[in-house]
Amino acid sequence: MRALRILTALALAMLATSTAGEADWVAAMKAVHAKGGTDKGSVSQIGDSITFTKAFLAPFAWEMAAGFETVAARINRKQLNERKGPEHSNYSGWVAAQGLGKIAGILASQKPEIAVIMYGTNEVTKGVAPAEYEKNLGGIVDACLAAGCVPIISTIPPYPGKDDKAQAINAVVKKLAADKKIPLVDFYAAILERQPGTAWDGTLLGKGDVHPTGGKNLDFSAENLKVCGYALRNYVTLTVMKDVIEKCF
Repeated sequence: MRALRILTALALAMLATSTAGEADWVAAMKAVHAKGGTDKGSVSQIGDSITFTKAFLAPFAWEMAAGFETVAARINRKQLNERKGPEHSNYSGWVAAQGLGKIAGILASQKPEIAVIMYGTNEVTKGVAPAEYEKNLGGIVDACLAAGCVPIISTIPPYPGKDDKAQAINAVVKKLAADKKIPLVDFYAAILERQPGTAWDGTLLGKGDVHPTGGKNLDFSAENLKVCGYALRNYVTLTVMKDVIEKCF
């Protein structure tokens, strides 16, 4: 009985911590959005090949996903398909330094309410130091905040053979999210939750590959979220976008 009470208390404490953390970013992002200067429904996609692919978010441009009606009603869904390529600050092989060089132009031309941001996998590939990564990703986030845009940053997926490096990158992402009180998509945790250990290798990620697997990219059934990496990334990203729209706009 005593053990049960301890576990219950711990669970309640964790829930309280989680709720408080969310309350922090909700209040902060309400203030950011209230600055104005953005176009209603505009969403920018900032990242590398895992963002550049049409498997990420683009299917939501032409197909509805149950449970995300408020997202569909708010955003310009066509732009999810159209805003792909280096001119939109997403491309294969890119690192956060390249995104930092583009962000001012993106904010000026697209005036996004929301920017979905994921860099880090190529930093692992190219051996970019976490401190350099933090400076560049932090610069992107700061530019968004100054422009009245809500940045949603994401952890990167596991990296076969270099997962300690991926975890170091993700530690930076989580620190930035906490320090700057911005919403976080924990893609890494979502993968490990459904495919623990290295079971993600060949299921949610291609075998020996850093890229998520594709297929039914808007099928959010529990079964498909265990085997389709882009369905999982779309699901966790749209979930946070929904939170931002319903709680901050």
